[in-house]
Amino acid sequence: MNQGKVVEEMADMKIELSATFQKELLQAIPSYLEIKDAFVASDAGQVSAFAKAALKKFKAIKTDDLGKMEKSHFEQSLKMLDAISSNENIENQREHFVILNENLIALAMNAEQGSNTLYVQKCPMANNNKGAIWMSLEKDIRNPYYGDAMLTCGSVIEEIK
Repeated sequence: MNQGKVVEEMADMKIELSATFQKELLQAIPSYLEIKDAFVASDAGQVSAFAKAALKKFKAIKTDDLGKMEKSHFEQSLKMLDAISSNENIENQREHFVILNENLIALAMNAEQGSNTLYVQKCPMANNNKGAIWMSLEKDIRNPYYGDAMLTCGSVIEEIK
């Protein structure tokens, strides 16, 4: 699937998120960013540990008022966090990270960000040359799919404000 097209479709989706869900989601995003940074460092043990911590934070988010599509994105995000946390193979973790990002970014793009800007970034070579996206607080590319091998491969494709 073309990741650029995925982001365009995400922007066009009419996802409705309650103020409470948005607030709780934004409070959990820093735990996602820790996972992303551990991927940049290619540290499977840290990725797993941070994913476990993030899973706890994300599971605490109240989802009672989510619609069917929103709940599906959220539940898929939880499944991917669980798969990443219970795995010590960095390549397998990265495969799950692709799916986590597709679902989590769809939600984050529809949440009021407050003071922080999140950058949606894309590496065209990740995911078997299909491309893969991720979020970052920095504009500078630090690729979580290849780490040191191709640290700066990618570009900013969207800003979430």
